[in-house]
Amino acid sequence: MKFKTLSLIISSLIATHAFAADEVVVTGTYSPATTEQLASSVTVISQEQLQALSSHSLVDALRQVPSIWVEEQGGAGGLTAIALRGAEANHTLVLLDGVQLNDPTNTRGGAFDVNNINIDSIKRIEIIRGAQSAIYGSDALAGVIHIITLEPTKAAQHNLSVTVGEDGYKTASISTSGSVDQFGYALKVQSKDGGDAIEGSTAKNKEALAKLNWQADAHSIDFSYRYFDGEKTTFPEQSGGPLFAVGRDLDMSDFTDQNAALAWQWQVTGAWRSKVQASWFNREEDLTSPGVVNAVPANGAVTDFTRENFSWVNTIGDEKKLWANIGLETKHETGDSVGYVDFGFPLPTDFNLDRRINSAFVNVNMYATSDFLIQASVRCDDADGLSAKDSGQGGVRYQINENLSWFANAGKGFKLPSFLALGHGLIGNKNLKPELSTTRDTGVEWSANNTTINLSFFRNTYKDLIDFDNELFTNVNRDLVDTRGVETEIHWHTQDNQWQLGAHASYADIDAENPLMGRPQVKAGANAVYVLNNEWQFNANYLWVDDRLAASRYTGDGVVETLDKYNRLDLGAKWTINTHLNIHVRLENITDEEYFNDIGFPAIGRSGLVGVNVSF
Repeated sequence: MKFKTLSLIISSLIATHAFAADEVVVTGTYSPATTEQLASSVTVISQEQLQALSSHSLVDALRQVPSIWVEEQGGAGGLTAIALRGAEANHTLVLLDGVQLNDPTNTRGGAFDVNNINIDSIKRIEIIRGAQSAIYGSDALAGVIHIITLEPTKAAQHNLSVTVGEDGYKTASISTSGSVDQFGYALKVQSKDGGDAIEGSTAKNKEALAKLNWQADAHSIDFSYRYFDGEKTTFPEQSGGPLFAVGRDLDMSDFTDQNAALAWQWQVTGAWRSKVQASWFNREEDLTSPGVVNAVPANGAVTDFTRENFSWVNTIGDEKKLWANIGLETKHETGDSVGYVDFGFPLPTDFNLDRRINSAFVNVNMYATSDFLIQASVRCDDADGLSAKDSGQGGVRYQINENLSWFANAGKGFKLPSFLALGHGLIGNKNLKPELSTTRDTGVEWSANNTTINLSFFRNTYKDLIDFDNELFTNVNRDLVDTRGVETEIHWHTQDNQWQLGAHASYADIDAENPLMGRPQVKAGANAVYVLNNEWQFNANYLWVDDRLAASRYTGDGVVETLDKYNRLDLGAKWTINTHLNIHVRLENITDEEYFNDIGFPAIGRSGLVGVNVSF
């Protein structure tokens, strides 16, 4: 056990508490709430914080969040996925502007590749830890990450941004936002080339975003649309990567993501608000892989997945005393795959599946006293071909005094088997059961003057996890995982915000039937922002990661190795020439630390970026 190690880290850190006490969060309930109205552990990363820390990717931003581990396969084109509090990467629900992005046809069981979101388009990131199935249904076993993109503004704003870096890295974007009478708009287009800093790993994409809203009296209408077209190359998983791969052919992926949402909200009375929303997500991908020599045959698939969602939520009551969210939801998912595995001859792995999930839910919130909040949620999801799943969640938040509050939360989560796990022509198993979770956490938040502290303890149990059985050569429910740990964030700043200092630390003890790959027990980091004057701003980000297990088959047989712990330091600077022009510089991994996030896949060494932003 490494509790002593963790306690030393915690006692020596000054860490980041990433939200203000009164910040409005749209995740974690069926209606917007402040952080003081949530019983869960929450982190919010604002656009200002992203800019202050000069993060150039979503991976950079999430590295600085406690209990989040971003699994990386090295380089721009490598797969990245989120592991929250030691859970599997496909146990975190990912939303973009309220639309779920998890794709159950992919080979990762529905895990989302976070490299498929450009950070320049992000307005804020909301992270809710713990099972959230009582709110969101399937897939939210470990928590929810909600990414919110640019929003309409009152005054007209226009922005042009260009960033270039070493090894061919470059991005360019243009955006505009504003309002005309009752209408608001925000539009953005962007192109990105991730370069080729790591052999074989490349990624290029084009993105278009649009948001429109209209508001008059008691009614409002909101519309959003995103188009994301990308192409990637990388060495196959478990191939040994650039260092050890026997075969030098690459995985190749061409894909297109689209999502749209339309919502109408009506303030029926002072105590009744009704919201109807329809959303749509589509992903098309053409993936080919040479496989791993003597271990995994060549394979490929063309997939097409669509999710249509319709919900009706009614918020009734006084949101300062007693209120409830009552609603219905229906979701229709369709997945089509035309694929093959090459055993010297192509063996088809096609599947075509669809399912409808009908849901009903109730969420009740009550202030027993002005300082004591009680929350409870129940939800029933009825999926085609499966027994109805009931989910529950309950929590409390108590304001002990002006500076100190305590919260506790417990919930049940579930995840429906992915389409690939159910229908794959070789390893699919139509009899798979949903994966289940039970999560519990408690913590305290303290705030006084210019300092905030957040400390949480958690214990999560996952069962019936889906795994591949080598002897049966099929997917089965068998794994049991128990995780427990602690996480902390602290933030301090001077009265004039000239200095902002922070850090974070988290520890997760994982007890599993089978060793879990890629997740460290301890992760810690620190950051600093120094505003010299109206023109110059400097920042530093530090990350320390404990050793962790990794698996590969580059030898033809299964290989398990321990990846060494590592340190990483990034520096940045921003020069504001005038109100319309600024230049930013970022130096990454300035010590040129050599480390690996997967066997044979090195991380990028020392590198630099420079960008220009013009507003008009």
